[in-house]
Amino acid sequence: MEEIHYLHAMKSTAALPIGIMADSHGNNRLLLNAVTALKALGAGLLIHLGDLCDSLSPRLAGQSLDILDEHDVRCVRGNNESDILHHSRGSRAEDELSKSLSRLQALPYTIRLGNLWFTHSAPFDYPAATKRPISEFLPQLAGEEGPGFSILFRGHSHRPSIVEILSGARGATERIPIQPGADICLDRDRRYIITAGAVESASSVLFLPREYAVRFVAVPGLRT
Repeated sequence: MEEIHYLHAMKSTAALPIGIMADSHGNNRLLLNAVTALKALGAGLLIHLGDLCDSLSPRLAGQSLDILDEHDVRCVRGNNESDILHHSRGSRAEDELSKSLSRLQALPYTIRLGNLWFTHSAPFDYPAATKRPISEFLPQLAGEEGPGFSILFRGHSHRPSIVEILSGARGATERIPIQPGADICLDRDRRYIITAGAVESASSVLFLPREYAVRFVAVPGLRT
């Protein structure tokens, strides 16, 4: 059976902002722009929420991974990374791609930083982690025996959003209005699911731990 790092715990004592991005889909110019923009805003930790690559252009995976390595960006596995790995089984991958496969294989499905969790879709094993809509798992996420996050940051759906998990109503949520560029203060005693949006649609997120606030940050350079 394939060995998967489902949950990777990180330790950090810093209260610096966290830069969060997702779904760059091999658009490495925009990926680099997102990294640069979040760093300029003071992000001391950078996390990519998967679909770093595009399964239709797998040869770009090495360049995408090199950008992450150069800028010390942590990353989880998305459905495109899973598809690339799946289709490479039993076949002789091109040299350029074969060098990237072990790096993709090492990506965890979920990263945990205290009560902040980061995943591509839902914080479980495959296929929930990468492919299944999070709406299928809201009752489980809201339950007392569910994952112990206060905030779950995710990608996959490409549409930026913040929803609060309502207590006492299993699976019920309430959407919180967002405004790009504005700091949205959250309640430390409540639980949230934040969808970062897609880098390829010019969206990223800055989380401010001290203020316990989130800011949706536009990624520069999108051609319209």
